[in-house]
Amino acid sequence: MNTDQLVELTISGLAMGSIYGLIGLGFSMIIRATDIFHFAQGEVMMVGAMVGLIAARALPLPFVAVLAIGVLAGGAVSLLMELVVYRTLRLRGVPLMNIIIATLGMSILMQNGSMLVWGSDAIAYPKLFETTTYRLGPMHVSPQLLWVVVLGVALMLLLQAMLKFTRTGIALQAAAQDPETAQLMGINLTRSTALTFALAGAMAGGAGVLLGSMFFASFNMGFLPGIKAFVAATLGGLGSIGGAMLGGIVFGLIEVFSGRWISSGYRDAVGMVLLILILLVFPNGLVGLFKGRR
Repeated sequence: MNTDQLVELTISGLAMGSIYGLIGLGFSMIIRATDIFHFAQGEVMMVGAMVGLIAARALPLPFVAVLAIGVLAGGAVSLLMELVVYRTLRLRGVPLMNIIIATLGMSILMQNGSMLVWGSDAIAYPKLFETTTYRLGPMHVSPQLLWVVVLGVALMLLLQAMLKFTRTGIALQAAAQDPETAQLMGINLTRSTALTFALAGAMAGGAGVLLGSMFFASFNMGFLPGIKAFVAATLGGLGSIGGAMLGGIVFGLIEVFSGRWISSGYRDAVGMVLLILILLVFPNGLVGLFKGRR
């Protein structure tokens, strides 16, 4: 393997890892706040990709604007699900397991609804970049992959900054860590839950635009990436925001390099095997490994 191939594979792995990290962030945020495994997160990503595609076809928008539209669409649909479905179930005292099952139902419903609206065929994104390749000395890099990495990491860091340095973000973390004490301090738990779903959906919607621009958009595009993102979040440390980011990047790199060194047909299996091995040794994921060394 020459340097050109190594750089290309690394950037491709970072690009896929950024996408898994964004979706995994949503899983971790919702689990921390509500203990709900939101299995419709992949379909929220699909909606972001589809809405971004519509915007990109309708107007000559820059890639950042298309990404922003996907972020807003993902946040809106996730918030709508929380307000209409999950909140109603909680108010009626439905057991947590039944709410988790309801997220699976929402996943199937969104897939079928998307197929009715946009059809069953995969739809390619329009060309979003004028140049076809960037030259970095003797190496050639795809602008698509490079911008996916840059914007994906930027979204993750933006979320981290919001959670750490704003009153709203600190309130969300407090509500997730100790709901009773947070409520005594004046934090509205109902509003915090709704905002958590909106932010989780926004990250997934952005991931949908990034993934769709690399390949295509379709009604079932969120199923497998959603599962992989859940695995990546578990790999990093389920419920940990930093762990979801780290797990996504690591899983993306493993997937791409295993496809190159072993076989593209086994890349999914290699990632799952590695996940099981890591969890057998470090049950709390990679974040638990770093904490154990302190």
